[in-house]
Amino acid sequence: MKDFDELMTLVGSHGPFQRWVMWGVVGPINIFIGLTVNLLLFQLKVPDHWCHVPGIENTSLTPEEWKNLTIPRESDKFSSCSRYKVEWLDEGAEEPFLIHNITEACDQGWDHDTSEFLETMATKNEWFCEREGYINHIYSLNQAGHTVGTAIFPVIADRITGRRLMFFVCLAIHAVFTFPIAWVSNYGVIYALKFFGGLAFETINMMSYVSGFEFLAPEKRTTGSLIIFVAWTFGLCLTSLTGWLIPRFQYLVVISCIPAVCGFLYWRYLPESPRWLLSRGKISECATTLLRVARSNHKTEVTREQLETELRILWNRQGKEVSFLEVLRYPKLRLRILILFYISACTFLIYGMVFLGVTVLSSNFFLSHFVLSLSELPSNGLGWVWTHYLGRRCTCFLTFLTTAALCVAATFCLEDKWAMLAIAACIRLFSTQLIYVGTIQSGEIFPTPIRSTGYAWMVVCGMAAMIATPYILHSGYGDSFPYWLLASFLLLGAFLGIFLPETIGLPLPQTFEDAEKLGNGRPLMTWIHHWNQHRYMPVSSEEPDNLELKTGLNTREKEN
Repeated sequence: MKDFDELMTLVGSHGPFQRWVMWGVVGPINIFIGLTVNLLLFQLKVPDHWCHVPGIENTSLTPEEWKNLTIPRESDKFSSCSRYKVEWLDEGAEEPFLIHNITEACDQGWDHDTSEFLETMATKNEWFCEREGYINHIYSLNQAGHTVGTAIFPVIADRITGRRLMFFVCLAIHAVFTFPIAWVSNYGVIYALKFFGGLAFETINMMSYVSGFEFLAPEKRTTGSLIIFVAWTFGLCLTSLTGWLIPRFQYLVVISCIPAVCGFLYWRYLPESPRWLLSRGKISECATTLLRVARSNHKTEVTREQLETELRILWNRQGKEVSFLEVLRYPKLRLRILILFYISACTFLIYGMVFLGVTVLSSNFFLSHFVLSLSELPSNGLGWVWTHYLGRRCTCFLTFLTTAALCVAATFCLEDKWAMLAIAACIRLFSTQLIYVGTIQSGEIFPTPIRSTGYAWMVVCGMAAMIATPYILHSGYGDSFPYWLLASFLLLGAFLGIFLPETIGLPLPQTFEDAEKLGNGRPLMTWIHHWNQHRYMPVSSEEPDNLELKTGLNTREKEN
């Protein structure tokens, strides 16, 4: 809503306070999110493994020689699930043992390659062979937890608790349900812990992002999103270093809890979103928060009485209905939300495919992960430049088309690991850019009463799609099938993205009516970008309340 953006200008919409929120709160939180979500890959890693065959201590053979004698080969690698039968002879025999050309199941455990990981969840619990599917189940259940929690907690935040309190509740949930995994062995209990720990994880990121986003001026939102995504990428790259230095999953589990505990240091300093306070009619609290912003931004002429007067005007003007179902009354908003949901599902699915396909360089897990993570960094800068200058809608359309072309190209590079790594890195770059663009569009299309709920349901759709990722990768339809499937989804996303409004330079919609009118005066088939956006700015309605607010603001500007 334009009026609230004008009020934010009065207290400072770009100053020390905004820089502190983005760099001191939202940035570090996204480093934590990027680090923690990727540590799961290192905890669940299944290294090369083979049957444990006892008796080497009774021979003069090296471990490698013993493995060559007792483990059959399948293609170009040792079998993971079978061993040769070993018969031990009497002490007087020339050879103390006899290797039969008969294979047996691994009935005495496994040994595994320790060159990269000393211990993972898979090696500790021997989730090998027929039990290797437990890894996919844990990943999918964790994503299911993300999905369910993201569907519930942001709604509670919008309607009851606010962004701030929900942020701290989710930090506690993540730490409480993640910490015990370091010592639990029962896969059923691990399933439950990963599900319940996943409930709060995405909401942590969402609450900090939405709150920070709502303090920014319209022209600074892309910069704010850039900070968030750079921090996320830094967290991803930090994961590779952390996993390499600490190759035991128990320690990685504990490390993933430390930032959540440290997050409570923000208790005294993290403010509630003034837009949310206004949407709930908390005029006094909203004025207090805005005064804090004004003092931090050195706007000493602003008084509480001025702010409360303007806030009451805004509160009387906006509708009081905050249910997400309210969108059903607004056909344009309804269609745009459905498109955003599809775009989110498609984007998260392709990101998850590359996320789990991190072992494209099987010879070096850490290097592969680092290269793919580092490939996201250019997407941050490109996303900022494209959305800032070319507009949100054009960037969305072009990024979908480019990613679809890369998926098609991937089907011709499956046999060349280095070429496939380059293609996968590019896919990850542009899929991250899609998340970047979708994040900006969702923040600028949803009205304030349901902004966090709407963004949450976008993430719900994305997380729900990611649940299917490991099963698509191991569908049995061939290595090229996932990429053809994704290419078709991406082409549909490019087409649907055309029907979203171009929001570059527009104020955030405060009410459902504002969101329904968003983009009016901006033709569907016209390319609106940085250099011509001023020709397509909305004309303010001459409503009495609106005029009263604008008159008040203009009078104070003249007085100052």
